[in-house]
Amino acid sequence: MPCAAPFMRYTAMTPTDREWQRMARKSGGLFGLFVAPYEGSDIRLYRKARLLAPVTMAIGLLSLVLAALMATTGAMAVAGILAGLILFCVFSLAMMARGHYRLASSIFLYALFGVMFAAIKFDEYRSIYECYVFASLGGFLLVTAGLVASSPAQPLLLTALNLAAIAALYVLDTLPLDGGAVTGLAAQSLGTSAVVVIAGGVFSTMTVRMQSDLVAETQRTASAARHQYVGMTEAVVVAQSSAMAIGTRLAQAAEALSLSAGAMRDAAEEETAGLGSLDEALGAAEAGEAVAGAAQGHVTDALREYSVKVREASASISRMVEAVGEIGTAAQERRNGILGLVKLARDGEERVTKIGEAIAGIVAATGRMDEMNELLGSVAERTNMLGMNAAIEAAHAGEAGKGFAVVAEEIRTLSETAAEGSGSIAAMLDQTRQVVSGASKASAHTIEFFSRLIGEIQDVSTTLDGLLLRLKDISAGTSGISEAVRGFSDLADSAAPPSTRRRPGRQLQGRWPRPCGSQPPAWPPRATRCCRRPRT
Repeated sequence: MPCAAPFMRYTAMTPTDREWQRMARKSGGLFGLFVAPYEGSDIRLYRKARLLAPVTMAIGLLSLVLAALMATTGAMAVAGILAGLILFCVFSLAMMARGHYRLASSIFLYALFGVMFAAIKFDEYRSIYECYVFASLGGFLLVTAGLVASSPAQPLLLTALNLAAIAALYVLDTLPLDGGAVTGLAAQSLGTSAVVVIAGGVFSTMTVRMQSDLVAETQRTASAARHQYVGMTEAVVVAQSSAMAIGTRLAQAAEALSLSAGAMRDAAEEETAGLGSLDEALGAAEAGEAVAGAAQGHVTDALREYSVKVREASASISRMVEAVGEIGTAAQERRNGILGLVKLARDGEERVTKIGEAIAGIVAATGRMDEMNELLGSVAERTNMLGMNAAIEAAHAGEAGKGFAVVAEEIRTLSETAAEGSGSIAAMLDQTRQVVSGASKASAHTIEFFSRLIGEIQDVSTTLDGLLLRLKDISAGTSGISEAVRGFSDLADSAAPPSTRRRPGRQLQGRWPRPCGSQPPAWPPRATRCCRRPRT
């Protein structure tokens, strides 16, 4: 339908869809093979895949360099552990390329945990600081999990594994050195390590859960807005179709009314001519009885023809009255439908307002995630300093601290990776705010559209009310015309032969029937003289 085209343009792509396609076009390049399978999934997995792919590749390349260095210096055990980490990184990238993100992230996180535990456990350096160092490594592993994990269960499981690993290192390495007795320094170190790991686990779990809730809420809001908009578009199209149908029927009725009025005008002209003939015939009747017979026959034929024309005009007027009544009924029904449409449009405006309130809630949740992201960045910076201190301690230990030096380097790498991930989260939250801002503007435009729609529908309702009043006036006028035609018919039927009346032309003057309150007709009979000289 042509009139529906302006409204169908509103079903164009939303700001969220445009942002999604723009990010999908940027996913090419070096990591496009690993990110491409997630372009059609939700935005959370897509962003995490773009973060996990470079982190896994960077850890794998760094492990390759360190493994070569350890093999050159004769630390074959450490080189073997790093080689295993390289294999796990390759396997994780392969799973990402096949679209199994959750499996890939689990392999990466648990493999990194195993390598860290093996490096600390099999190092020749033994002291209570092993537990503290592993707690720091575990904290950064949990920060990394908060960035790349796809489920809150992964940070929780890593928290439990870190606590178990700290306990195992203490029982297997430190406790025998202390003679089986728990010292105050050991208790402080274990308590601090447990607090660091538990805090990191709680923050990572809350981060993953808030990301999931934010994406789910955004999707629900977008879906509700899309369904509401489609419903209102369909309602507007139906309203336009109904208005066009009413306009078409009114045009047809007006055309029929015009034709009926023309026919009635022709009939009136013929009636006027018939009355003139009647007047002439009555005047000629005075000439004598000889001419009266012929005149009487002529008058009888004229009256018969006049009566037929009057009945035809009466039937046309009756059909016109019925058509006007049907049009009035249809217009009243459409008016009721338009009133219902106004109510539906107001309901849609209220729903869009509620959607705007939900979007404001999403913006508040994004602000809370900004605060948590700043906390993660602070932890990353502090752990980087801890890695530097651990590297210095390993250098002081000499040959016995080579493995510990590898762990210190891994700590620094993880801290830098976590800092980059924190920056990525900040960028993602900024993009989320932009998308939510676009959705809020679109919601405001939708509310404005509903307001205009309600105004247009009310204008149509006002027009229909005026049309109903006009139709009532037309019906009343047509009824008066019908009464006048019936008066003509009665007058024709009651006409007597001219030989039985005296000067009938005078009696017809001034007796033109019309309804009360209406104007005299435009075709009154001519006032002619009935007394004429006989023709010679």
